[in-house]
Parts: sequence; structure tokens; C-alpha cells
Amino acid sequence: MTDTMTELAMAPRPAPYPRNSLGVWSLVLGIASVVLALGAVTGIPAIIIGNQGRRAVRAGEADNEGVAMTGVVLGWISLVILAGVIVLVIARFVAGGPHS
Repeated sequence: MTDTMTELAMAPRPAPYPRNSLGVWSLVLGIASVVLALGAVTGIPAIIIGNQGRRAVRAGEADNEGVAMTGVVLGWISLVILAGVIVLVIARFVAGGPHS
């Protein structure tokens, strides 16, 4: 009986679950920013949270760097699209107003 107790007491603890929620949230926000054309509303948080998720991977706390990186890339894409739309709208007004 004591051998069994000793084995149980010395058994290694199971590894903690990886903290993958940051990468998943980054991906969700990045997809929302592109698909729903939310631009900066969800694009900037996707970039910030995705970078936090990548830091968690480097610290060994998570294992989904690809998911986090995809969220970061989608966040940047949405910001580039938003900047392009703003440039086009400004160019339209400079060129002749909204009704030309």
C-alpha cells in the first residue's frame, strides 16, 4: 500500500493546458475586421491580441502561433483596406465633390 502511495505522490503533474485563447480571439477579431468591414474597430485589437498570443507561444504558454499570426495579418489587411477607402473618398471629394 505504501508503494502505491509513494508512486502517486511522486507522479509528475500533468502539463497545464496551453493558453490558446489569445490566438483564437485574434483570429476572430481579424476575420470580423475583414469580412464585416469593421476596419480599426476590430483590426487594431486583432493586432494587439495576436502579438500577445505570439509572446505566449514564445514563453511556452500557448501552442497556436499560426492562429495568432493569422489574426495579426488579417488585422493589418483590414487597416490597409480602411486606409485605401479613406484615400479614395478624399480623392473623390478633391476631384470634384460627391456629385460629379
